[in-house]
Amino acid sequence: MKKHSPLLIVIAAALWGTMGLFTRKMTELGFSTLQLVLMRASVTAAALLIYLLIFDRDKLKIKPSDVLIFIPAGLISVVLFQHCYTNAIMAGSISIAATLLYTSPIFVTVISAVMFKERITPVKIIALITAFVGCVLVSGIIGSGNTLTPTALLLGIASGFTYGLYSIFTKLGLRRCSPLTFTFYTFLTATVVLIPLCDIGTMVSIATASVNNAVMPAVFSVVTSVIPYVCFTCGLKYTEASKANITATIEPAVATIIGIFVFDEKLSILSVTGIIFVLSSAVILNLPQKSTNNTSKY
Repeated sequence: MKKHSPLLIVIAAALWGTMGLFTRKMTELGFSTLQLVLMRASVTAAALLIYLLIFDRDKLKIKPSDVLIFIPAGLISVVLFQHCYTNAIMAGSISIAATLLYTSPIFVTVISAVMFKERITPVKIIALITAFVGCVLVSGIIGSGNTLTPTALLLGIASGFTYGLYSIFTKLGLRRCSPLTFTFYTFLTATVVLIPLCDIGTMVSIATASVNNAVMPAVFSVVTSVIPYVCFTCGLKYTEASKANITATIEPAVATIIGIFVFDEKLSILSVTGIIFVLSSAVILNLPQKSTNNTSKY
């Protein structure tokens, strides 16, 4: 598992990159953004519950003190993150919101250095700068004429901060329990919080209108939540939080590629350059580094 950790992070980010594809389809069916968050959270929690009940019930056992990690992880890194990100898009544009979202590695790198004593090395700094520049180029902000309002700026940075905190909460949670346990209880918390905020009756009506409407939410939740969050959490068990968060910046590159092939969106020279930058950051970060005096090679 340890040697495949970077690959698990990449798989998670790539699947998160498909969210735009599913979100467009789901909103066309009539689901609201908050209802999409509830779907992802509830299906993830339900899938993991079934798996653990069948194969490993011991992982459902937790200590009362563990709730101190699950509650903030669910509230901040699932519910609040989605709320901030959605409103950042409404206050500005998708490109600006997406770019500000990937300020998250900056927050994670600094917090991880303080909390987990992870070294801020030249390799990380180079990868961090390369990744962020790549995200800016991929987003299309440059030359698009988009203006950044104070509200969009604050919400965008807030989404980056709350998104990045998932890595921090995960690192803390994995000291107490397994990756599957942490993921299950985090999304269970988010589900409990979101249910009163969503019109369940409307969701059921839309889902039962046709076979497609019933299947799409399940596929959407499994592909954009169950698989990627399990992969990301498992990958974080053997990967530094800052390193994982920088590697995950391949998400907007994947989203851009999907936009080109699925929605016939135009690919500019800047977008191509941005994709190369983002992918390069992941390669730079995972290149073998020489270690001296038995210190961390990152």
